[in-house]
Amino acid sequence: MEDINMKTIEESIAAAMDANEDVAIIPYLPYIFQDFWELGTPPDIVINLIRRNYDNHANLRVLDLGCGKGAVSVKTAAALGCYCYGIDAIAEFIETANEKAIEYGVDSLCRFETGDIRFKIEEIDTFDVIILGATGPVFSNFSTALTALSKHLTDTGIVIIEEAYINDSSTYQHPPYICRKDLLKQYEQAGMQLTDEIQCNYGEIANMNNEMDNISLRCTELKALYPEMSKLFENYIQNQAMENEALKNNLSGSTMVLKRIEQMKLL
Repeated sequence: MEDINMKTIEESIAAAMDANEDVAIIPYLPYIFQDFWELGTPPDIVINLIRRNYDNHANLRVLDLGCGKGAVSVKTAAALGCYCYGIDAIAEFIETANEKAIEYGVDSLCRFETGDIRFKIEEIDTFDVIILGATGPVFSNFSTALTALSKHLTDTGIVIIEEAYINDSSTYQHPPYICRKDLLKQYEQAGMQLTDEIQCNYGEIANMNNEMDNISLRCTELKALYPEMSKLFENYIQNQAMENEALKNNLSGSTMVLKRIEQMKLL
């Protein structure tokens, strides 16, 4: 997939992990996030949405793009007995995903692979569920992403996408976040329609402060190990704190189910 506006995979990772595209942080992300298994969309929400949209779960094929440490795939496979294939660009995250699949007894149902999801998508078959959880506009924008993903959906397939957005009535600006109406417009441009969603109130997420404490702790440890790079880790703590404040005070979000518009016309 060629796109002159497409970021490098390193820039995409840094943006998704709230590093303002500072790729220097990438080698340290496994250390910084060693205390977390669940990164991004909560698995329970994904499982709930799949149950709301399908009856025969065991026959489903699920593709988890930007799967992180595999929490969504592993817990979905354990809860629904379906096949899950996860792809992430950070090799250490994939190692953890494989370990967790064994721990949960679903290693026969889960496959994890390191790679750039923007190019891996061109090599794969069709899936019933494609998850793009809290990865941001990794394909340059959501219209481009969904246009690419829709080619790999089964006839009754769905995309589950989590995204934070600015309320339409707000004057707040915080790139790369956009207004909800503009987000939905990009979905429509890709031939996709919002059919189901679970809202997320970031201001009520009790563990955000605890997560911030753990991230700050690990960055402080890295500053002691690599004093010449202290500024990098200080900036990351600051970026994380600013992102959390934006989520809690200025942004809304939801985990959304999208279907092809053509598919909806047949119902």
